[in-house]
This record gives sequence, C-alpha cells and structure tokens, in this order.
Amino acid sequence: MRRVKSRLSGETRALVGRYPSWVRRAGLALTVCLVMALSSPAPARASTAELIQRLDGLLASFPGGAGIWVADPSVTTPLFTHDPEEQVIAASLYKLGVLAEAERRVDAGELHYDDTITIEPEDITADGSFEDAGTHLTLDEALEAMITISDNGSALALWHILGGANIDATLEKAGVKNFHVAFDDTEDNWATPHAVGTFLTLLAKRQLISPAASDRMLARLERQQINDRLPAQLPPDVVIAHKTGNLSGVLHDAGIIYTKTGPRVVVAMTWDAPEEEAANFISSIGSLVYSANLEPAANARYQVAKNAIAVEVGTVASVTVPITNIGSRAWTATGAGSVGLVWELHTVQGTLLASSKPQPLPALQPNQTQNVGIAIAVPQQPATYTVILGLTDANGTALAPAGAATATFSLRAHQPYLITAQIGMPHTLHRAEASLLVVNYGALAGETDRSLSVGWRIVDPHTNRTVQQGASPVGTFKAGLTGTFFVPFLAPNALGTYKLTYDLRDGTVAVSEPITTTVEIAGPRTYPDEGLPAPSAELGATPTATPRFQFPTITIPKPSFEIPFLHGRSPQPSPAP
Repeated sequence: MRRVKSRLSGETRALVGRYPSWVRRAGLALTVCLVMALSSPAPARASTAELIQRLDGLLASFPGGAGIWVADPSVTTPLFTHDPEEQVIAASLYKLGVLAEAERRVDAGELHYDDTITIEPEDITADGSFEDAGTHLTLDEALEAMITISDNGSALALWHILGGANIDATLEKAGVKNFHVAFDDTEDNWATPHAVGTFLTLLAKRQLISPAASDRMLARLERQQINDRLPAQLPPDVVIAHKTGNLSGVLHDAGIIYTKTGPRVVVAMTWDAPEEEAANFISSIGSLVYSANLEPAANARYQVAKNAIAVEVGTVASVTVPITNIGSRAWTATGAGSVGLVWELHTVQGTLLASSKPQPLPALQPNQTQNVGIAIAVPQQPATYTVILGLTDANGTALAPAGAATATFSLRAHQPYLITAQIGMPHTLHRAEASLLVVNYGALAGETDRSLSVGWRIVDPHTNRTVQQGASPVGTFKAGLTGTFFVPFLAPNALGTYKLTYDLRDGTVAVSEPITTTVEIAGPRTYPDEGLPAPSAELGATPTATPRFQFPTITIPKPSFEIPFLHGRSPQPSPAP
C-alpha cells in the first residue's frame, strides 16, 4: 500500500487557497508549459487505440507512481488501466464512501436532509476544516461542504456518526470491493483505482444505492469547486461529476466526464511526484479521454425504406429491417455482450408518441447481417409518422449518446382502402396532352357506387419537392363489381424527368394504394412547340433563275519576278528530214 503519515486528515486543497494568487497564476503558466511538453501535437480526436498509446506515453514521462482506470460505463471491460489493483491511500476519496452511506440512510428514511449535524472538536483538522467546533449544519449542508469544497470537519463528523464498518458494508453490498474506510484513528483509508472506478461506473449507470440516490450524488459531485485536475484542460461547458483527494505525497481525482460520445469514468491516483506535476498529469489524462472518439459498446447499420410505408390506422405494422453489426465486438444473444433494439414513434413535428422496450437482437459477428422484424402500433389518426431505431446495451441503456448509429423511416397511416386497382400509367407523357390510362379495379367495398378520380403529384427528384399536383376523373365505380376503365390522363404542364405518385380518390380521400413511378414528360406532339414561329401559309417554294452550269473565271497571277528580254539572233527552224 502507498502509505503516508497522516491518516484521517482530509483534503489539502492543492493550488487553491494554499498560495497567493500570483503564485497560482505562475503555477498555471507552468502547467500550460508542462502540458505542451508532455502532449505531442495530435489530431483533436483520437480512436481507442490512439488513446491507449497516448496514455502510455503520458505515463512513461510521469516521474511518480500512478494507478489509472478509464472506462465506458456501457462496456463491461475498461478502456485503459495501469496498476488498477494497487492499494493507494485514498485521501479525500474516502468521502465518496461516506456520501454513499449517508444517501443509503436517506433512502431508507433513517436520516433526513434537515437533520442537524454538529461539528465536534475531534472533527477539526489542522488543514482543510472550514467550520469551528460547535457549528451546527443540516445533513444536506454537511454533505455539500464535504463534497464540493472537501471540508474535513463535515466529513469527519459524518464519519463518526455513520461508522467506517457500516460504510464498508454498504460499499461491499453495492459491489464495490477493495474500498476501505477506516474504522478508527489507527487505520488508513485506502482504495484501488479499480474500486473507485467501479463506484463511479455504478453511479453513472444510476445503480449505486438507487436511481434516486445516484441522481442526488451525481448532482452534488457536479457542483465540485476544486477543479485544478481532471477539468483543468476541458472546455468550460463540459459537465464533470468528480471528487479530488490529496495529502502529503498523494494527489488524486476521480470522476465521470460527459463527453460528446457518452460518459467516461476516469480515475487517476498518483503518489511520489511533485504536486504540480501530478496535477498537470491528471489534467492531461482528462483532456485525452475527453477528446478521444471512442467506439460505443455496439454499433449497427440499418437498411430502412426510403419512401413512406403505407399502413392502416389502428393496426400493428410489421416492418422488417436488415441490421448489420458494424462494430468490432461480437454480439451475444444473452448476457453482458447482448444488444437490444428500441424504436420511438414521433409525429412529423417531433412529438414523441410511443417507444418500445429493448428487443433482444440475435448474436451477430462483426459485419454480419440479419433481418429483424419490428411490430409498431399505428395510431388511429391518419398522418405521416416518423420511426427512429437505435441500440441498447445489455442493461437497456441507449447507445446513441455514446455514438451508436440510429436510423429513421416513415409510416403513412391511412384509413382502410376501399378498392384494389391496377393503373397502367405510360412512362412517357407529353406536356399538357392527354395519354391513355388503363384502370383495372377489383371489388369496391361498401354498397354505394362512387365516382372516383386519379389523384397525382409530380416530385422533382433532385430537390424532392412537389412541383405540381392535381386530379383527373376516371368514372363511376360500381359497388361489388370489377372492371376496367379507359380514360384520358392530362399530363402535367412541365418538362423533364419526375417522380409521379398517383392513386384513386374519393374526393380528397385516397381509396387505393399509392403508386410511385418515374416518368419523362416531353414536349407536346402537336405543332407549334416551345414558342417557335409557325410556317407561312405558302407551302411552295419560289425558284430563282440559276444557270445549270457556269464556267469559272480563271485568273493567271502576275509572276513575282521580272522576265528578262532575250537579245541575239532568232533561232532558225530545224531542216526537214
């Protein structure tokens, strides 16, 4: 065990309250320099493997001893450890055990937040006590001072009331082993990084004492005012629930950092190192863990319908979704490695209407796919609804906040259709001209004949926006009979390629399944088109006089050099043979 001389004395507030402000500013400047020296330039976000590599490098350059535990509460194994079973003097981390026992008794009704706690002379320490002997505090005030400013007087008063043996028993029952709170002044408070990590993991999962007690403890730890270690290099808006501890020779911080991809449990217990270097070392760990883009416990790819699925109101819709395990871990059918599927049903405005309990997914190896059936109760009101799919871990905790993928598809709820129809729509239409539409229909439900029309809308495939919509009359459908209609369909006044959705309608109510197809709308087949001028009434051409052949004019160019005049006797003709 890493021992120090002082046993039950609590927090000595490093860098806060012990030095004048100018010394603290100098220490902060030194901290920044050390951060730059210890942390080599790297991308803002890192994978799990890169996080391990960087933490190993940080440990290699640290001059003292360290016990480290880094974990994702949704994963059964830690992400990184170093000397996790080392028994280290807990310093003020023992106050976590005191807090848990006090909250257990509040849950049981044995204590109340307005109960009075009196600070006795034996509770006062030479350093780190902020009340005088005889001070009266409520239980709530004593817990707040013990956690947020690490007040020793409040902590020791509570320790004397609750008893170390009872605190140990509560921790043991909760599943936190190797976390010992002293029974009397002759013992040390000690814990392993693993034990503190287990405590915080249970807290992050709201499983320590009770969900309500966990929420109260988390809220109090989030109000921590000693923030020179784990939070020191984090953005100011990052939420962290943590508790510090330091005595001569040891410096600790342990907490839950709420990163953009989910909570991370971080325990850093150090010994035999200069205080400033230990504080900087711990803050660097917090920064590395926060910036790491860690893989969630499970991840998936979903193949969902791009278009809205038509369903009848008031029914249970059965939807099949192929799901692929895209994580690096295999899924098991049961146990700690199992994965669940949940869904939420929303209105298009985003109002949550219903959600499911986790549905166990089959065992899947990485990159393996299996079809999964989902049963969704459809509301009674016709409308378009949004369904969001997501994963949970074995405990039913949603994994989307930790970075797991989700998927969305739509359900279009309608009244039960009155008729089954097959509508033969040409793939090529001509703008503002009629094309032949063939409508084969089955038996019309009910006892009343109905005059139906074809309702339609064209959608620009590039913007997914409706360009035009309308309706074309078909005829009167006889109740209980089948037949065929041959009707003209006037094409929309547009040009280009569009998605055309159409169905049979009784007024404005759809009475058949909608059909979507791609059509090409060309120009009209009649003349004129596109604003071109019409030809003149004289269709014959007037000929012009043109000779059948015209001799070309030959021009001999003037030579570019002067031809010399020949002097002398003219040549005589050759004699005849």
